[in-house]
Amino acid sequence: MANSKKNSSWLMPSFDCEPVKKSPATKRIFSQTLKNDISQIPSFYEITQKKKNISSLTALLEACEPRKSNELVVSKQKQQEMLDWLKYKIKRGQPYALILCGPSGCGKTATIKVLAKENGFNVTEWITPIDQAMDENNRVMRQGDRFEEFLVRATRYSSVLSNHSKRLLLVKEFPNVYFEDKNSFHSLIQRYFEFGKEPIIFICTETGNSKLLQTLFPPDIRQKYGIDLININPVTQTAMKNALKRASSILNSIAGQMLYVCQSKVDEILSNSIGDIRNSLLNLIFISLKVPEEQENNCSSREVNLGLLHGIGRVINPKRTKDGNSWKFVHNPDEIAAFFQSQATVFLHFLQENYLNTMRGIDEVNACANILSLADALNSEWRDPNLTKVILSFAVRGVMVSNEKPVSGWNPVRKPLNDRLDQTRCLAAAEVRWYESIINSKLKNTTEVSNLDLESVIDE
Repeated sequence: MANSKKNSSWLMPSFDCEPVKKSPATKRIFSQTLKNDISQIPSFYEITQKKKNISSLTALLEACEPRKSNELVVSKQKQQEMLDWLKYKIKRGQPYALILCGPSGCGKTATIKVLAKENGFNVTEWITPIDQAMDENNRVMRQGDRFEEFLVRATRYSSVLSNHSKRLLLVKEFPNVYFEDKNSFHSLIQRYFEFGKEPIIFICTETGNSKLLQTLFPPDIRQKYGIDLININPVTQTAMKNALKRASSILNSIAGQMLYVCQSKVDEILSNSIGDIRNSLLNLIFISLKVPEEQENNCSSREVNLGLLHGIGRVINPKRTKDGNSWKFVHNPDEIAAFFQSQATVFLHFLQENYLNTMRGIDEVNACANILSLADALNSEWRDPNLTKVILSFAVRGVMVSNEKPVSGWNPVRKPLNDRLDQTRCLAAAEVRWYESIINSKLKNTTEVSNLDLESVIDE
């Protein structure tokens, strides 16, 4: 009984040493030390606050990506066309293809990802690899072979890590080998429609002189395999305004230590917007960086509120002032050119569309047309990055000097039409017809000569 009272615990220790008896003073010292150690550990709120301070540009862009369909910048009509294709067009276990075509930054990829997620699709995206891969025979695999392997594996084998029952393939970057060998790509499309089991979406970013859609997906290929096509327009001003407003609150909350996005910065980006949400968001992040005062004073001062339309107006309707026996421009051409260096091509297109609005004589029109034609030809030279500054300065100064007496009155600035691709198609069709006329005329002459020879032989 004495032993049972002494060992009140039912678990007997397995060690020979006796348990240490802690005095009340030792307990107080231990508890005080534990409190001091716990006080030095940062709280959960402080940890979460530190995690919110994001400085990576990639992380900032990912945080601003839309998560819901009402946050997308694509019009409701185009969203409904994509939804109809996802719901009613495709069938499980059968191959279907869709082409999303539109300018850069119009929200093609973000829209299809959000709509696919809301409708229970798991998106598997192809990313062109940079490193080289080896096959089972230790030979370097071509990008085309790896792309074909991706299509075969992604359509025939499902992932065990995905909870979605439906899958969707997304191809945004095409291997460069197919641009020179389009027949290989067409044969790959044929094999996909023979053995594929999942729908696939191709993203075609069409710029001014791009021929991606006509090279890889000509009309006969689209008609043969039933490939659907949806054209996405540039982002409207209203959608751009709502997207930047949502992004400004996100940026201020997660990167307040380095960014300060205010309404004046958003208005400045909107005035220079060309329908590219990605470009507008990058510019908003750049101009919202917090710059120290000593560095801000050292920066060259320029008019930050100059928009694209105002800049075009100052060029096509230049104002002059007398300076003694000579004259000078009210707005310096070099400052205008320096402000729009990042949008040189867009600025030249706007000048070509609007310079005739304020011209009086045919001589002035001829001079400006020659200047803009030369600037457009030089702008196609991409090997020298410094040439863009010279081209823009030459075009701005040339138009302003040539237009000595601009037509006064209200002349709204027009947006250039996106018909360069149509013009290229028309020129190509005209060239084909011209060659056909030459070949047909030669065949006709040959036929006539052969008939004459036959008639002469018969007469003899």
